[in-house]
Amino acid sequence: MDLKRTSRSVIVNGVIAILVGLLMMVWPGTSAEVVVRIFAIWLAVIAVSSFVLAPKGTRSGSLVARSVLLILLGALIFFSPMFFAAFVTILTGFAVIFFSFLAVTVSLFIRRLGVRMWWALTAIGALGIVLGFFFLFAPDAGVTALIFTLAGFIVLVGIALVALGWRLRKTAQAIRQDPHRRPPENGGGDVISGEIIE
Repeated sequence: MDLKRTSRSVIVNGVIAILVGLLMMVWPGTSAEVVVRIFAIWLAVIAVSSFVLAPKGTRSGSLVARSVLLILLGALIFFSPMFFAAFVTILTGFAVIFFSFLAVTVSLFIRRLGVRMWWALTAIGALGIVLGFFFLFAPDAGVTALIFTLAGFIVLVGIALVALGWRLRKTAQAIRQDPHRRPPENGGGDVISGEIIE
């Protein structure tokens, strides 16, 4: 796996999430139409950046399908904002749950790489799942409160992704400096490989 390219993808997605969250905080009193369009743009940008910055050899059919579906969903939401405005709370709940499950999955993957901060991403994912179910079962919550909560959560996820990407980059540098060092296969410490000389 190309850890350097993976770290770049994670950092870019984290920065995008932080910017989107801050943008939603700056415009908390805007109409639901603007909020829905910001969310739609975020879906499309995340889909494109995840595909473009994916490590070589990992651009499988499932990644292409996921990226295309997210772009289509983003476009549909962007061009029909008033249709989706009435369902913004429920849509947000589903989106938060989706990305939270994704965060938990990524945290379990990076744990196998030996990254110590994997638990932070797991905690954020678990919090997001709870938050998503709250949105689904409390659709009458105020739009302003929803926007601030969602924006804060997106910023938090963005910060976690940037920190994770930075850690992956440092791991890639350590591996590059010591060619006999490789990521662990089962979540243990680093493995030093070499030849046996008789």
